[in-house]
Amino acid sequence: MNTELYKYDNLVEDIDLVKRPSKTIKSPYIADILVENNEEFAHCPALGVSGLLNNSSTFLCSKNEDTKRKSKYTIELVYLPSTKNTYTLTNTNPLFGNRIFANIIKNNLLEEYKNNSVFKAEKTYKDSRFDFYIKKENSREEFIEVKSVLLCDFMKDDYPANIIKNPEISKLENYKKAAIFPDGFRKNKNVPISTRAIKHLETLEDCVQNGYDATLCFIVQREDCDYFKPSNVDQFYYTALQKAKNNGVNIIAIKVRWTNTGQCLYQNKIDVIIPK
Repeated sequence: MNTELYKYDNLVEDIDLVKRPSKTIKSPYIADILVENNEEFAHCPALGVSGLLNNSSTFLCSKNEDTKRKSKYTIELVYLPSTKNTYTLTNTNPLFGNRIFANIIKNNLLEEYKNNSVFKAEKTYKDSRFDFYIKKENSREEFIEVKSVLLCDFMKDDYPANIIKNPEISKLENYKKAAIFPDGFRKNKNVPISTRAIKHLETLEDCVQNGYDATLCFIVQREDCDYFKPSNVDQFYYTALQKAKNNGVNIIAIKVRWTNTGQCLYQNKIDVIIPK
């Protein structure tokens, strides 16, 4: 299936990354880029994409004409490593997970959410706020949290070692590529990468205990992955994800494909595997 879920109309290519953070603006969210031999500022919503956005990266930016913004450009689509010698186009803007999921619902691409009577974004539950709330055709109410997935695992010795220093290596005898979450920098490995992400899981469990349906949806922003699993870098998140699943939280993963013309195309649901 190749239903279009989104299309950029303002993409710019043939851009070089000069420096992140910018030499002038020290925020890690601002980079210096080179566009047609002119140095400009670019917003980096995914920071350095776990070290994968660098001076040798190929990427595409959206252009914004808002003169109040410090950065005229935003880094959106980046070719991320798939194997030692191949790359796949990936949307690295974390805001797009929610946008894509909303368009999946509006296009009736998931059987369980067809003919819903209510669909709202940013719905509050107790002291938390979930990405979506839906009242389904069967009148069941559901809270949904969405996570955008950018990264993958690799076969041993089949990754660009000059770019990826600590890759996640698959343990499968018959290799299938896994989309993985979470990843990110932390000074102390004895704490979670994101306490907020774990709280979302715990609150989704609370939803189930109080009679609601609850779903965690991973939007896999790359077409090269066969299934989803929690990454090995954060055992806190792994444990919380496994506990949430055991306590009735529905965990799904959906793969999309991005084209170099800025199209996002729906692919399919992929399996979620939480290794024991």
